Amino acid sequence: MRQLSPREPFIGSGDTLPKALMLSSTDTPSDAAEPAAVSNERGPLSAPTAPDRQNEDIWHSLAGLWDRATGGTDVAARPDHPIDSVWPSALRPAGVEEACNWLKAGIAAGEPPRFLFLVGGPGAGKSHATAHVVEGLHAERHRDDGLAHRVYEYKGTKSDVIVINDATINLETSNVAPLISDINGAIDNAGTLATSHPLNLMACVNRGVLVEEMAESRLRDSQNWTAGDVLVRWLYDSVAKGPDESVWRLSRKAGRDFVKSAQLSHLGNHVANVMAVFVDECSLFEERPAISIAADSQVSAQDYRIVPLGRRREIEDALSPAADLLANVLAVLQVPDTNVHDKYSTTLVDPVTANLHSLRFPQIRSGLLTMARSAELMSATRMTYRELWGFLTRALVGDAPIRMARNELREFLVANQPTGQSAEDDFQRMRRLSGLRFNQSIFGAGEWASASEGSMRDPVLKLLVPADPVSDAVPGSNPDNPDEGWATPVSDAFSVHASDGTPLQSLLDSLPSNVPMHDIVTDFDKRLDEAFSRLMQQPQLKDDKRLEATGWYGAYLTRLYAVSHGISAFRREIEMLIRTWVQVPHLPDGLKSPLRTLLRPKRNPNESASSILPLFDSRTEPITGRVSIPKLAVRVKEPELTTDRAGQGEQVLLTIRTDGTKMSSVSLDFPLIREALACVDDFIGVTDLIDVTAPRLERVRASRLLSAHLRGAEFCLADGDREVQLTQQEQSR
Repeated sequence: MRQLSPREPFIGSGDTLPKALMLSSTDTPSDAAEPAAVSNERGPLSAPTAPDRQNEDIWHSLAGLWDRATGGTDVAARPDHPIDSVWPSALRPAGVEEACNWLKAGIAAGEPPRFLFLVGGPGAGKSHATAHVVEGLHAERHRDDGLAHRVYEYKGTKSDVIVINDATINLETSNVAPLISDINGAIDNAGTLATSHPLNLMACVNRGVLVEEMAESRLRDSQNWTAGDVLVRWLYDSVAKGPDESVWRLSRKAGRDFVKSAQLSHLGNHVANVMAVFVDECSLFEERPAISIAADSQVSAQDYRIVPLGRRREIEDALSPAADLLANVLAVLQVPDTNVHDKYSTTLVDPVTANLHSLRFPQIRSGLLTMARSAELMSATRMTYRELWGFLTRALVGDAPIRMARNELREFLVANQPTGQSAEDDFQRMRRLSGLRFNQSIFGAGEWASASEGSMRDPVLKLLVPADPVSDAVPGSNPDNPDEGWATPVSDAFSVHASDGTPLQSLLDSLPSNVPMHDIVTDFDKRLDEAFSRLMQQPQLKDDKRLEATGWYGAYLTRLYAVSHGISAFRREIEMLIRTWVQVPHLPDGLKSPLRTLLRPKRNPNESASSILPLFDSRTEPITGRVSIPKLAVRVKEPELTTDRAGQGEQVLLTIRTDGTKMSSVSLDFPLIREALACVDDFIGVTDLIDVTAPRLERVRASRLLSAHLRGAEFCLADGDREVQLTQQEQSR
């Protein structure tokens, strides 16, 4: 993906025809030569000079989004990089702000050493937080080479701090455990300093680094552990087996999955207070749980909560990093008047300004963010700030940052304005413009490339394309209940006769006045609706084009309606996933029976038949229906199912027991829940995720065939429709 340098906003001449109007309507403006003295990576671009200052300011501000888009020049930070962006800073991940203030206070006061570890993947805001901690401190051996380095050293009035900005950078190839060495070196250096001038440590660590360091640490016995070994194991959450003979100990451990604290001691002597924040444990789309740090550096925190889909409108913007950032970005952009006048046309048909107007309404912002949160739950991943900025950029200016230079956005809009000369041409122009509307752009539904192609390259589309509501438009009329359908009003809107109105107007007339759909619709959507209706009234339009246009516009209105309510594809399954997480260790009532059917389908669901597994088949697929060749099998008893929150983030682990004996466990994620909910009335169902779930289901079923679990099992011979009971006899020696 190419990176675009900052460019001036498009400024035409008032008495000449602008370049945009001379472009073909199918063309994207070409790159122009970059003007001198306008590049400013983190600061504002050069000031606009056009007469219409309000409208120029909005285009000028929008141009800055090119730096924050996926692959932009302003998506990474360094400790020595001043935080001077024109864009607002988002709320930090849960616990980061409090932990950074804790470290800053210790540095300023010259208290005993404090060690802070920020653990998580790239783009999660670790370096940005580090820059906040070292602000105002003197950098030792400063290197002004424009590159990010592994280690930075800062000197304060009463104490110093060593910053490991990127633990993945290893300049000494012979050092197989650099993080452990860094920790040990910081402690050794602290020991050589006077007690009145402590040395603190702040480290940004990716999880992969911990895996590598643990592999090295496991080669050493506990009596040979260093302070680095003990802290890396604590960060990795590894419990040592056998007696702990290390002279380094961690005590007073406290906290939650996303933040924890401890005290490091050597031979019983206190060395440092330690805190770790796992920056990607909590979703940026949920409310940040509050934490507090006591005077003795012990941390306590509220539980992390996942809000059900039906209650997400209750989330306060100021408590959710994603909602807070979106609201503040809109405040920076300063939404212009509803009718956007451009000096080249009376009224500009503008999907970008339409995005800004729709997002003025809190419930529309909530619906948009709910789409992203649903995509996270479907994929079992969480967006970092890097993906969040990419998502918000797509919501505001579509995929323009990867299609054109920043100064060519308005030029593109002007070039594709409808002319009123041809209904077919006007509709095609509106379709091109609609690719910048957020109900299309966040799902990669533009005119330039298919969503499947974009999702292979763009991390935002990779998450959002599977959540496209068009792929799961369930019939029904209850958009607020995740267990019911919602898409019928949209389909009914296309059944009206042309003389009775347009599809959009028919949809709005059929809905109560207080629903979000009335807020999301703008003048742009009405112009698109008019262009579609005018096209449908053309008698010479061929049937294939008529059907294609109807299908496209139907998908457009479906997405517009769904985004206004925050309805993603498979929201019933997503809601069930949330309930499963909330109700741990108990399964939701609506999931128990389908999950049992998926794990042990009956041979004949219409009868009180048992579930049997073949003993000698190559695959452990339950025997269903009639068999042509006799097979030796074992009867599977009704499983006992419990859940537990295990692993990272929002993972739920399903444990299967029989007669109190644990048989196996499996991650109860979105694919498995969707596969289970496809089972109806003891009949096993199949979805397009079968390739993902089948191997895990086979492992669960195969655990029943382990020799340790076969003692006392019921065997039978399946022959045709019959089952012949077999008994085991133990021979006496």
